[in-house]
Amino acid sequence: MKKYDYIIAGGGMAGLSLAYYLTQSPLRDRSILILDREQKNRNDRTWCFWERGEGPYESILYRVWDRVEFHGTTLRGLLNMGNYRYKMLRGIDFYAFVQRHLAQFPNIEIRQATVNRIKDTPQGGFVIADDEALMADYVFDSTFALTLDKPERHNLLQHFKGWVIKTEKPCFDVTRPRMMDFRVAQHGDCRFVYVLPFDAHTAMVEFTLFNDKLLTDAEYEADLRAYIAQHLDAGVYTISETEKGVIPMSDVPTQENPSEHIIRIGTSGGFTKPSTGYTFQRTQRYLRDLVQNLAQTGKPHRPKSFFRGRFLLYDSIMLNVLENHRYPADDMFTKLYERSAPAQVFKFLDEDTTFFEEFRVMNSMPKWPFTVALFDVLRRKVIG
Repeated sequence: MKKYDYIIAGGGMAGLSLAYYLTQSPLRDRSILILDREQKNRNDRTWCFWERGEGPYESILYRVWDRVEFHGTTLRGLLNMGNYRYKMLRGIDFYAFVQRHLAQFPNIEIRQATVNRIKDTPQGGFVIADDEALMADYVFDSTFALTLDKPERHNLLQHFKGWVIKTEKPCFDVTRPRMMDFRVAQHGDCRFVYVLPFDAHTAMVEFTLFNDKLLTDAEYEADLRAYIAQHLDAGVYTISETEKGVIPMSDVPTQENPSEHIIRIGTSGGFTKPSTGYTFQRTQRYLRDLVQNLAQTGKPHRPKSFFRGRFLLYDSIMLNVLENHRYPADDMFTKLYERSAPAQVFKFLDEDTTFFEEFRVMNSMPKWPFTVALFDVLRRKVIG
């Protein structure tokens, strides 16, 4: 049985990011095996995120914007992002960049294989991949599937379908991406469109929903076509790429460290922010903390503050409002950006705010729906 220092089960964004940060640390000489059932050789997803300053993947960003458009019920136009920038990173560029980097390290092996089993043992983390038994001091697992059907928890989904379209007419302003455009039929849900321009004739147009029911491909596409016809002076257009995905928005408790030798990362480890589905930036931040602690103490445990648990309560309240349709989502997000500085909202969603700053943001929300949601969240926690 072959033994490694670390096995990374799942070679997607979380697994490759972890390997990248390990090579930036004193642990760069450790033997590492990365397992994934797919070759990461196509543009299967796009990550968009806001960030202050420069991040580790600055050289491969596809687009960077210093302003974004918002279209809500009573607020429409450009948002002042302060010192934040809105950044777009294509999956294929990320995979290629990290894989090229890791190829410099002969101690790192990337293997295409299906992970069949992960188990903790006194000797370390035990993995079966394509019927081969493997062992490691630590197994970092991003393949574990969360249980998203507990009735006492909030279990929504962020699901989306997007097209990269090439238009007959020059209808896109490359300096003005649309971050949230609620000018689509809401049907009692939270539904909006992103428009991410590449040039005057090319953009990604993505239809996104927050609810608990996936649509058929025909339903996603009907809304995309309707939006393009109503809100883009595109003329004839062709679809060059398609993107589709589902991200859990759940406050189900997660076990980042379920046992001594197994550590869950990415969505499996609870790295996705429950109230928004944002994953990329939180995963980068959490993995940097994990690697730093592993290098300093030998233990891959992320330092956690009890007081930071307040953000989980905020997430549960927001999910409760959305799940129970306590207030129209398009107007709720409009009030959020209309009554609070957008940079302050970004800081709040990144969980970098003080309690006073959080109170100011939350005070901008409709009082009665959020108060009812708070008491319902507390009731669920007591029952659970």
